[in-house]
Amino acid sequence: MEQLVRTEEFLRIKIGEAKNLAGRSATSSSSNTRDIYCTVALDQEEICRTQSQRTQSPFFGEEFSFEIPRKFRYLSVYVLERDRHLKQDKAIGKIAIRRGDLHLYNHKDHWFPLRQVDDDSEVQGMAHIEVKIIDDDDHAKENFKSTSNNYTTTTILSPASNNTSNHKSPKLLHSTHSTQQIVQRSSSQQDVSLKHQGNFLRVPYTNSFHQHQRIQVRLKGCSDLTRKNNQCDPYAIVTALYTNKRKITRRTKVRKKTIHPTFDDVFEFSLYDFTHGSGSHGPSDSKIYTVTPFGGNDLCEIVVQVWHSAGMADDNFLGEVRLPARGKQELQYLQQSAWYFLLPRSSQSRPAKSCATPPGTRLSCENSLGSLRLKLHYQADHVFPLANYDQLLNLLIQSVDQRPITSSAVYLLGEMVANKQEIAQPLVRLFTHNKRIVDIIQRLAEYEICKLTDPTTIFRGNTLVSKMMDEAMKLSGLHYLHATLRPIVELILQEKKCCEIDPMRINREKTSIEQNLNNLHEYVEKVFDAIVKSSNKCPRVLCEIFHNMRESATKYFPQNKEVRYSVVSGFIFLRFFAPAILGPKLFDLTAEPLDSQTNRTLTLISKTIQSLGNLVSSRSAQQHAKEEFMVELNKKFCTEKHVAAVKQFLDAISAVDSREAAEICVHEPILLKDGMMTKHAQNRKRFGRRNFKQRYFRLTTHSLSYAKAKGKRPICDIQLTELIAVERLEEKSFKLQNIFRITRKDRPLYIQTANCVEEKKWVDLLSKICENNKRRLDTFHPCAFIHGEWTCCNERDQNARGCKAVDETPLEVDLVTQLDPARDLQRLHSLIIANMSVMTKFFDTSMPKTDEIDLTRQTIRRLSDEAMNLEQIHRNHRNKEAKDAKLGSKQEPIGDDNYLRGIGSSSLNSGASTTPRSVTTTTQHFDLPPTHFQRGHFLRNSDGFSHF
Repeated sequence: MEQLVRTEEFLRIKIGEAKNLAGRSATSSSSNTRDIYCTVALDQEEICRTQSQRTQSPFFGEEFSFEIPRKFRYLSVYVLERDRHLKQDKAIGKIAIRRGDLHLYNHKDHWFPLRQVDDDSEVQGMAHIEVKIIDDDDHAKENFKSTSNNYTTTTILSPASNNTSNHKSPKLLHSTHSTQQIVQRSSSQQDVSLKHQGNFLRVPYTNSFHQHQRIQVRLKGCSDLTRKNNQCDPYAIVTALYTNKRKITRRTKVRKKTIHPTFDDVFEFSLYDFTHGSGSHGPSDSKIYTVTPFGGNDLCEIVVQVWHSAGMADDNFLGEVRLPARGKQELQYLQQSAWYFLLPRSSQSRPAKSCATPPGTRLSCENSLGSLRLKLHYQADHVFPLANYDQLLNLLIQSVDQRPITSSAVYLLGEMVANKQEIAQPLVRLFTHNKRIVDIIQRLAEYEICKLTDPTTIFRGNTLVSKMMDEAMKLSGLHYLHATLRPIVELILQEKKCCEIDPMRINREKTSIEQNLNNLHEYVEKVFDAIVKSSNKCPRVLCEIFHNMRESATKYFPQNKEVRYSVVSGFIFLRFFAPAILGPKLFDLTAEPLDSQTNRTLTLISKTIQSLGNLVSSRSAQQHAKEEFMVELNKKFCTEKHVAAVKQFLDAISAVDSREAAEICVHEPILLKDGMMTKHAQNRKRFGRRNFKQRYFRLTTHSLSYAKAKGKRPICDIQLTELIAVERLEEKSFKLQNIFRITRKDRPLYIQTANCVEEKKWVDLLSKICENNKRRLDTFHPCAFIHGEWTCCNERDQNARGCKAVDETPLEVDLVTQLDPARDLQRLHSLIIANMSVMTKFFDTSMPKTDEIDLTRQTIRRLSDEAMNLEQIHRNHRNKEAKDAKLGSKQEPIGDDNYLRGIGSSSLNSGASTTPRSVTTTTQHFDLPPTHFQRGHFLRNSDGFSHF
């Protein structure tokens, strides 16, 4: 069961406004015409971006939501400016929030200060380092030589390099004497035994032994390094620092075009520096030595820095690891082999800022870069197999038949959780999966209607049933929405006609209000026709829900002849079609960026559609528009023809007898996903970047096709029955990220997505399709077939059996709706635990004792018991994770205070322990703002975030 536990993360971020943004010059006349936009990134990988705003204090107001497919250290939001002259975007500043800190900002607006974007703020990735202590006898016996990839000459840091005023890597100066002159070995070698326990070194420490010992540092490789201008050619510099301020520096060769370089280079340094500043090596060498301080010339620190080779330009810093090596206590806690987080340089080691930057400009002061308002919602759940949630599932499903409904688990959860949308989404998905969504909404809706006295207020509030209806329409009616509105939205985006009719917003010299009114009337008429003619496409489940709502409203308000229409139009027009037109990106109607004119056009269309939904009410039809400029447009639609069309449409989608007609024809393909991706050219013998071309892909329930552009004739149309495997590829295949392969009978298809989020969406959909294919493969090759062999296993037969098993996905996921009941039940469990204190009010002894209250208390007690049982399972899982966690492994690298935690959890006598001490609270170590990059600040591992 432990292997089936998965972590599911979700992020929703709303980017508000920016203020006090610094410009290039405080007196620049063009500062008011700057193009400002924001990007959202996981570490440095861009996931989405906003539309640019031409103002000094831009308001974006855009919301993005996505599943997080991989581990990350920081959520980064960049504020950038377009430079039309240099044709290069420039970063104004950034916000970086640690993964473990994201839940601290849930559901609240926060102003975050922007920080400067430089090499140190962009550090990411980790390094694998092995350390070994040997004496001279061990060195002679092992004859451990550096690998061929290592520069074998010993170099010394030039004094001029101490002034790191530029961004270049440290200059290396070859020593004028041999290595034997630097390190004098004693003629009388002594037998020094190297003791170790666990993965930590044990070093006997005496002055005589210490002077003849050496430290071997093997840099195995790095992972997930930062890209610079979409390139990464890394190399490493290893420096030994002594107490007499002497530095011995060596470096590796450059590894080309990879963010996961493998070095495997070995460097040796003496634990004691025998060189004295007596000038015995000539006057030319005297300036690089210092007087030996009292206490000797011991090795105090090993610094491993990773750099990007920029060719003729200055090299870029990618991160560093500092290994303390002074004294017995520090040496004995150096792990023999461990992964380390790459960290930024300390403030003393960073390059000095240029004095040429005038005051008041973008780089003159870190605190003057401005600030950005964000609203975050982050959730992370450990999802167990579905069988663990059987009791909670049964308790929720019983709510349909429980009398009264106010004592049911679903109703009580809606009362406990303040944010109704949080509880409505998993409930709708769960009941839809169990085919009881119509029944539970009918019960909740009937109870809410029976309490009202005014029929015009039905479902006008943000209650649980109204939010569940919103989620049900989004879940079951998304494909219906796409089939109805997507062609018109694409037409609006393509034509870009001006539809502004507000005299205060229009320039009469350039455009005419009459012409804009005609354009707007044309678009609204097309949208209206598409909606009223789409009744036969409305999903069957929505028709049943609308029918039940109409019957309940008619039952409790029999004298009102309009309530049978208003109760349905309030949802289908006001809560479904109008919001989708207003925010097409939130409903996946388009992925293209929207300019300000198009946004305004969609806003005016959405307002008119809302008015059309209110035509069924005589009171609403008699009311005038709130804006005076909308009156004339509304008059054109307040006709008997339009009212009759709306009523006919509402009757059609809420009639039980029309279920057969309402169901979508099974032969009509449903669009699952589309978008631009990069495809490897087929029938090409040689691999290379030039063979990758941009194509528009379209996945339906029947086939996968691609064309040169959207709207063009498909170049290739692949039936879904031909897909036999879909798997992600490793980076070493093409030295590119986010690539997956579709295996079919004829030949494989290699596709690269824009980012990891898009890759997950495509792979998940295609993998689910392949699971239902009888010819699905059990194994695959995680790399490509290049130069006559598979790069993963070196097999030369292109049709050879795969060397890696296909991932088994233990998810009960519907192909169209992508339901995951185990994850929804876990989200409900997390909400119950978070609102456990609210349950105590139901056990107040002062409350009158009635049958309804007794049933309510019984349900609350069962909910509490099931939640605590699940919490115990989670606690056992977290304890096992903490026990099995190995500090220094790739899953839990050493970084920031992890090293100190490892030392603190062990003692000198008991030996070093590699098990980290578990963090029991989620509020400690957060004294500093999340945008500060300071050494020693608590950094949670990517696996060590809190469960909440």
